[in-house]
Amino acid sequence: MESLVSANTKFCFDLFQELSKNDRLKNMFFCPLSISAALGMIRLGARSDSARQIDEVLHFNELSQSESKEPDPCLKRNKLEVPADSSLEGEENTKGSLNLQAKSSKDENQLLSCYFEQLLSKLDRIRTDYTLSIANRLYGEQEFPVCPEFLEAVIKFYHTTIESVDFRKETEKSRQEINFWVESQSQGKIKELFSKDTISEATVLVLVNAVYFKAKWEKHFDCENTVDAPFSLTESEKKNVKMMHQKGLFRIGFIEELKAQILEMKYTKGKLSMFVLLPTCSEDNVKALEELERKITHEKIEAWSSSENMSEETVALSFPQFILEDSYNLNAILQDMGIKDIFDETKANLTGISPSPNLYLSKVVHKTFVEVDEYGTQAAAATGAVGMAKSMPRCIEFNADHPFLFFVKHNKTQTILFYGRVCCP
Repeated sequence: MESLVSANTKFCFDLFQELSKNDRLKNMFFCPLSISAALGMIRLGARSDSARQIDEVLHFNELSQSESKEPDPCLKRNKLEVPADSSLEGEENTKGSLNLQAKSSKDENQLLSCYFEQLLSKLDRIRTDYTLSIANRLYGEQEFPVCPEFLEAVIKFYHTTIESVDFRKETEKSRQEINFWVESQSQGKIKELFSKDTISEATVLVLVNAVYFKAKWEKHFDCENTVDAPFSLTESEKKNVKMMHQKGLFRIGFIEELKAQILEMKYTKGKLSMFVLLPTCSEDNVKALEELERKITHEKIEAWSSSENMSEETVALSFPQFILEDSYNLNAILQDMGIKDIFDETKANLTGISPSPNLYLSKVVHKTFVEVDEYGTQAAAATGAVGMAKSMPRCIEFNADHPFLFFVKHNKTQTILFYGRVCCP
């Protein structure tokens, strides 16, 4: 399962770079795990080049390289047969060789799905300390029959299903049904996922994912210490924000190569944490943030947030309240990253989902909401409260009064649940 976490993290940073291309000053917030799991579900039914492109972009092709040298318990444990990729084209092989390749592809698909089942189960398990709801669902035009094996596997591994709707004759009703489901899954925080005219009678398959997260800070901020303070957007532009303050023990480190601080703020009981990457305040804060963004990799995040780089110190912490809300139509973004065929009516091979050769993915939509205040985080939002740590003589200042990056991590699995950039709270 560790290699799936690694693959998801790599995809997170790849996606962030793609989303950042057009606007370096834009606030951003997304859930890489949700998108990865949603596309893992599509991968279950993708074949030939459609499958290969997903594997390469989401780093799924790296799973077996690092973990299948020995028989994997996932492959032993799961008796459910994942639909095999039998459409191996463009190769002249014997029948026996083809069968071996089909079996290998099926094993890799089952390995991926089983890892997702393990990971999603671990994340959903603890509900007393935080709420995390990752809800993915496929909506397919009712004229397309769904393969029973695919439906069974999606329910088992991804804890969801594929809903049959009438996009052609009841377009508006279908849109409202999808929007209602998303709103209910996100505790009312994500409304109107699909605006009018975004779904038409030509729509055949829609992939939706909604994420809701709510947790309390282990060390809450006292509301009485929240004051209006300037936040430096650019060299010349400042904005007054609600700045929260507290002094206490936090894990903090310094990234020498980037002249940046990294701080961990734990949620109740320490199962989840928010990590904040803050470049040193300079004449050009935007340039400093861009430099940080360019240098981030999966390996470096692991090193920067390790116990070798971070230690528990008394910190005078200043952190802004903020609400971020964003919506991403991922079709064009994923195509630019290399996942092209599943969106092309003439090239898509999703015959593991439906035997119909005309099935392709019409839309992938991802909408997010995060609110950070004195008590905690509500992502899709936040609330909560716990005690303060006593102060120590030595004190390090961490003042997030200029653009920064942040991510929320599930500490036991090292999974990045949310990733974001705050340029303007």
